Amino acid sequence: MDRVVQRERASRRKPRRPSVVRRMALFPLIIFYMEAVLRLWSAQPFWGVGFLYALLFSVGVGFICNLLTSLLPMRAGQVMRWVFLWVFTLFFGVQVIFYSVFRTYVEFGAMAMAGNVVDFFAEAVQGFFNNLLPVFLLLLPVALCQAKELMKRRPIRQKELLRVAIITALLHVLVIGSIVQPWDRTENFYLTRRAIYQEQFSLNLAATEFGLLTATRLDIFGRPEADVSAALALIASEGDEQEEPREPESIEPVATPEPTPEPEIVFDYNILDIDFEVLMETETRAPILEMHEFFSRRPGTQQNEFTGMFEGKNLIWICGEAFHTLAIHPEITPTLYRMSTEGFIFPNFYTPDTGFSTTGGEFGTLLGLIPTQRHAFRDSHTNYLPFAFGNMFREQGYATFAYHNHTYTFYRRDLSHPNMGYIFRAVGNGLNITRQWPASDVEMIQDSVGDFINEERFHVYYMTVSGHLEYNFYGNNMAFRHREAVAALPYSTGPRAFLATQMELDLSMQYLIDALDAVGQLENTVFVISGDHYPYGLTHAEMEELGGRPLPEPIIDAHHSALLIWSASMTEPVVVETFGSFYDVMPTLANLFALPFDSRLVIGTDLLSDAEPFVPFASRSWISQLGRFNSRTGEFTPHPGIDEADIPENHVQQMQARFLVEEHFSGQIMAHDYYRIVLGR
Repeated sequence: MDRVVQRERASRRKPRRPSVVRRMALFPLIIFYMEAVLRLWSAQPFWGVGFLYALLFSVGVGFICNLLTSLLPMRAGQVMRWVFLWVFTLFFGVQVIFYSVFRTYVEFGAMAMAGNVVDFFAEAVQGFFNNLLPVFLLLLPVALCQAKELMKRRPIRQKELLRVAIITALLHVLVIGSIVQPWDRTENFYLTRRAIYQEQFSLNLAATEFGLLTATRLDIFGRPEADVSAALALIASEGDEQEEPREPESIEPVATPEPTPEPEIVFDYNILDIDFEVLMETETRAPILEMHEFFSRRPGTQQNEFTGMFEGKNLIWICGEAFHTLAIHPEITPTLYRMSTEGFIFPNFYTPDTGFSTTGGEFGTLLGLIPTQRHAFRDSHTNYLPFAFGNMFREQGYATFAYHNHTYTFYRRDLSHPNMGYIFRAVGNGLNITRQWPASDVEMIQDSVGDFINEERFHVYYMTVSGHLEYNFYGNNMAFRHREAVAALPYSTGPRAFLATQMELDLSMQYLIDALDAVGQLENTVFVISGDHYPYGLTHAEMEELGGRPLPEPIIDAHHSALLIWSASMTEPVVVETFGSFYDVMPTLANLFALPFDSRLVIGTDLLSDAEPFVPFASRSWISQLGRFNSRTGEFTPHPGIDEADIPENHVQQMQARFLVEEHFSGQIMAHDYYRIVLGR
């Protein structure tokens, strides 16, 4: 009887309240699930320590979401939970699509360009249909929550909320502490998680190491400003350790006839007369003083046998959309092929990722500086830019023009390019071409050539668009236009469509050559062509197919590209084996045209000088003259033919320090309008 009574009493008891952890687990699980889906559909490694950090940060962010919604009245909390769920779903869905198209995640600063989405509507639609499966997987939590009514949460007691808040705070402290702990402050400057989390932040790397939500939080709220003191000390110590030249041993003289000595050519340096001592004596601002000290110690690059080779000639400078070594084909793009074999030849040239797509590549190409944020070019329009070629050539009496066959306000070129000394014309701002996507390079040349071809001396800059993705024959007008010319090529659709788009650039160059030849200006004109970034509309497999060779380290090898410097006046090609990138184009050209500039105040180096080259990637990988460092694997690999015994013991540390310092001071130059300060304007 007693047992029956006990069972009846037990049956009347209220069901046991689920633990607070179970009731708070919804958002941590949803966020981590979405992080996992994103990792599966991107090129980043899935497993590893980054996977664990993504989980831990997901738990923390999920708890915060639950805490915020639990503080609201029940109905309002339910609505806010749905808002959070849809925001996360849309955020990760956009990132999956964006990554599939541009091979990078979209940083918060790019959200300001949302109004330009119509310009890439076709790419967005194509990206959506190419990623139906991950988009469907990201929508599953929404469907599950709707079906199971998971958003109708039971209220959480105040004591429980306090307990969860304490757990969340402790979790964040422990996780972040494990990243920035003092014992990880390596003096070797290898790429640590602490460095990625702080001064050497990269959105793609941070997403790999900590999850995309944490990477976006760092992007939005910023990171501590880079402390370059240790890097500067390492660079300075390296200079101090250089051996002094030794006196030759004394030997008995031998009576031999002395040959007639040839006069030694002593080359000057590409530097300006800047009295840094006076500047430092009168400066009180710490960041400016730090820059004075750094740039005063840089040796600058020495002039050479090519200095002034093109002095007085005209310059046509093209930054080609997705222009790449793969665009050069003897039959399909014969003009580009001719330029690549008859002028300066750079077999070790790269267009490294900047993290900012076209605007980053264009900024690095034209200014010789590393962009440290997406709007670096736009924000430069209030800066004094004495080394921008429009300004330098204009001071020498040249007519200077810049053109772009896309919307004139895109990336705010309407602000940046006039500030560089150009009369700027684009679609909507005086350039009259057919409205199509992508627009025609040939039409841009045809509509603009009359502006300058009859000028005595001119410098023209073109930013093309015909080579833009998607690489297919139904959504790309330039690929469709030239589809028959590439139909017989033994490649799949992507590579053939890419070559078809580059045919438009090739034909536009031939049009310019013919027009200049007709007025007797061809021999007096120099052509320069490089790309803004690699053709990320092609998969790595398609790049290997078109190039006929593997990409053993795609994070680096995909960016191996071409720089064409060609003039009909050249009698023979010049091969330059130096490793370089688009950061080096500006100082190389300035030396060739004998333009007055200070090589200490730009980060790129003259590829024709004896300066030690360096190619930095936003992924934190880099290339030196001795080898390459892959940030994804953490390995340094010497170049073929380089004996490991000839590599200094601390070469990797030295280059890591150089990377940090050069990136830091590039950003400081723009942030503080340093050229105006140091050159007195």
